Amino acid sequence: MNRKERMFAAFRCEPVDRCPFATYNLHPFSSAHREDPSYTELLDLVWDKAGMLCKSGLARRKTASPKTVEDRMEVLHEQLAGQERTTRILHTPAGDLRSVTVKPQGQPSMVTEHFIKTDDHIRMYMTLPYEPEQFDASPALELDALLEDRGVIYVSYDDPMHAAATLFDFNDFAVRCHTDIDPVVKLIDFMFDRIQSTLQDQLRACAGQPFLFYTAGPEVCTPPMVAPAVFARLVTPYQQRLIRMIHDAGFPASIHCHGRVRHVLEAIVATEADVLEPVEPPDQGDMTLEELFDATSGKLCLMGHIQDQEFHFSPPGTMTRRVEAIARTAAGRAGYVMTPTCTPFQHPATDTFRRNYAEWIEAAARVL
Repeated sequence: MNRKERMFAAFRCEPVDRCPFATYNLHPFSSAHREDPSYTELLDLVWDKAGMLCKSGLARRKTASPKTVEDRMEVLHEQLAGQERTTRILHTPAGDLRSVTVKPQGQPSMVTEHFIKTDDHIRMYMTLPYEPEQFDASPALELDALLEDRGVIYVSYDDPMHAAATLFDFNDFAVRCHTDIDPVVKLIDFMFDRIQSTLQDQLRACAGQPFLFYTAGPEVCTPPMVAPAVFARLVTPYQQRLIRMIHDAGFPASIHCHGRVRHVLEAIVATEADVLEPVEPPDQGDMTLEELFDATSGKLCLMGHIQDQEFHFSPPGTMTRRVEAIARTAAGRAGYVMTPTCTPFQHPATDTFRRNYAEWIEAAARVL
């Protein structure tokens, strides 16, 4: 088996010749890493020894439709008291909605005002007409060809709950889910109709290609932010229908969900997704790999469990011990791909990070 074949067999919970392992969006064709000299030696090692899970977008084609949501957006930039303020005004048929993002100098940005603050804003947003999109899979196809069977292309699709939640202040969204959920459900239904149509166009563009589809939205609807019953209502039934579309088109489907999954795992399995990642170990997660295996029983491929933070701070030998422990747990079980829990975002990479990441790859190549 080559690296891609091994990963796809694991996604299907089928036997493999050896346990697959892959980097998480770290590969020689990522411009962020390729253009950073601190990653050069690490990328050579990845190419030689590791599988690669590579996120790739699809190109959007212009259609005859006169206005997309972006076309309806007016964006204003201001510099105020050492910070950048961006105001977005969304012109809907029922009136304008506004959000404000503030970025202090040298600090991350934060949304200080969200588009939806009242039930009237929900109704206004839902007057937006649907603007169909068409997609071109060329970027993903080009990356897949460059990988030479060393990795898997990871293509994203939207989650209706997440698409709705991002329009609110999240505290407001979480409270509404427990006190006044009906308007939220109506907005999610509105989002679902559009996402379903968009996904159909994405699947059509990718027909016949060896891609893995994933959605990252469900992770915002997990404990402790909201109750498990909310996940079961706002995520599972919508994902069931979307994942059925993905399967009918011949692709496997993955759910990306950081953090604690114990109390929503049954609802995730019910979506009939093929893969769950990044299955964070405790303390950021709340289930050991053995518990996850026992709970999913071959119904779901598990991907992840190498905590990213350990690359940054661990002493030598730590990553080898992690690989050995995971190898013992995964021995004889189908449906596992060892990966880090996120994309490396540090630029430049520190000596400690590079040493530990290289140690992880060498250990995985030797032990698995």
